[in-house]
Amino acid sequence: MAIYHFSAQVISRGKGQSAVASASYRSGQRLVDERTGETKYYVREVQPDTMILTPQNSPQWIQNRELLWNEVERSEKRKDSQLAREINVALPRELNHDQQRELIRDYVQKEFVDKGMVADIAIHRDDKENPHAHVMLTTREIDDDGFGAKNRDWNKRELLEQWRAEWSNHANQALERAGFQERISHLSHDARGLEQLPTIHLGHVAAEMEKRGVETEKGNVNRDRQEYNALVIDLDTYRQEKQALLKEQERKKEEKQKANQFNTPAELVDLKNAAIFLKTEVSLANLKKRYIQLDNWEERLNKNDGFNRWKDQTIKETSEHFKWIHSFQKQIQETEKQIENINWFNPLKLKENRNFKEKAKQDISKAKDEITFHKKKMNYYHNKLGFNNEKEFTQLKEQHDTEYPGLISKNKDTRKYIDSERDTLKKAEIALKKAFVRKTATLYPERPEMAYISYKTAKQIVEINKKYGKDNNIVPIENMEKAIDYQKREIQRLQKEISNIEQNKARMQRVKNYLNELEKQQAIVEKHENNPFLKGKILVSKSTKHEYDTAVTERN
Repeated sequence: MAIYHFSAQVISRGKGQSAVASASYRSGQRLVDERTGETKYYVREVQPDTMILTPQNSPQWIQNRELLWNEVERSEKRKDSQLAREINVALPRELNHDQQRELIRDYVQKEFVDKGMVADIAIHRDDKENPHAHVMLTTREIDDDGFGAKNRDWNKRELLEQWRAEWSNHANQALERAGFQERISHLSHDARGLEQLPTIHLGHVAAEMEKRGVETEKGNVNRDRQEYNALVIDLDTYRQEKQALLKEQERKKEEKQKANQFNTPAELVDLKNAAIFLKTEVSLANLKKRYIQLDNWEERLNKNDGFNRWKDQTIKETSEHFKWIHSFQKQIQETEKQIENINWFNPLKLKENRNFKEKAKQDISKAKDEITFHKKKMNYYHNKLGFNNEKEFTQLKEQHDTEYPGLISKNKDTRKYIDSERDTLKKAEIALKKAFVRKTATLYPERPEMAYISYKTAKQIVEINKKYGKDNNIVPIENMEKAIDYQKREIQRLQKEISNIEQNKARMQRVKNYLNELEKQQAIVEKHENNPFLKGKILVSKSTKHEYDTAVTERN
């Protein structure tokens, strides 16, 4: 995540420092220090991204890093001279390289270069987790002749605080432009009311050691503080979430109080009862959702009832088939026993016995056919009810006979509950709509009849005010009435035009029909008059003459 780091230091000879050496280290460029005759060069794995920004009145040679900082060295005569000021800032990791470069360039241009300083910028990305920029700034004013006097105003403490604040502003604007929610602040943890401990800047020596896996004192301090801060962040997050929750509850409470001020005590009771069912805010939207849930619930009940009735009827039908099978099996057994008991030794009843046996066999055959019929019917019930034999069916039937009355009763009670809830919700819906009407009526205190308008009308009035009410002004009812009257007149006018169009259309259709008939009869007349045979036939044939005369009459 983006972190805030801004540090400032002075590069001076009194500390044994060199402006040329500092510029070489930060830029990764080989530079010759003319004062000492030494060549300064520091090898870097990742070449820094550098640029030099200069005021408008600067000479061209200032863009040469070696000439720039050697001239700075020549301008300072004292052994403890302050050679340059350096600003070190952490760049947001969320930004890409171009965005980071644009951010530091814009910041340095506005805060330093526009005020007369020359800025030598070097962006270091050796550690992907710690992109940062070094900005070396001149301490003397520059013109066409080179460096002049030192500007002591640049040393003021309040200016440093301004630079710190502006860096957070620039960085936050860059993060916002890039579409990130993260923000940084130049304020200390104490100033922001945070319990976190700030980490300390490692510096390049300690950073290199930590990178190689060598623990440093500064690194250990940072690790301890990061571990502590993680606990603080968790606690702070809990506090923020709790505060946000309390704030939201307070907001909802205020909204509820405002909404309830337009309800009667009886209506408030209705709303309270509905809240028990909804277990959330009583609103028209939530009521609509609950109505849908109740409809779906009732639909499932209907399907469940239908299935239970079907199952009960199917079990009864299956039981009847088993009864018929048992009855025919018993009939077969009794008939076969009767055949076995025939007395064949009585010669006087031989013919009678034979007839009896023949009829008995026919009865057995019919009974077997009936059993086959009922067994075929049973195949459907085997699949639907899920049993394989009569024993399984008996168990299924006993279980159903035990459960069925309870299922019917349970569904009946559930329906009563649904009807009761619907009734409660309906009362709450009426209460909400009445409150909405009363609230809308308060917009027009000069029109007491507004308290009796319908909810639909009140909703339309509110929508009109939202759409046409400028600067929170209320649209007068008179204006709405005029608009409605105008619309009514316009509708009547359009309806009259439509009626005229329909009438014209009907007349044109009649004209078309007349024309078609005229062309038809004219064709018959011309056929008779232009054909010598038919023309002569008119004189001798009554039917031909009648056809011709009719066509002439119809045409005319």
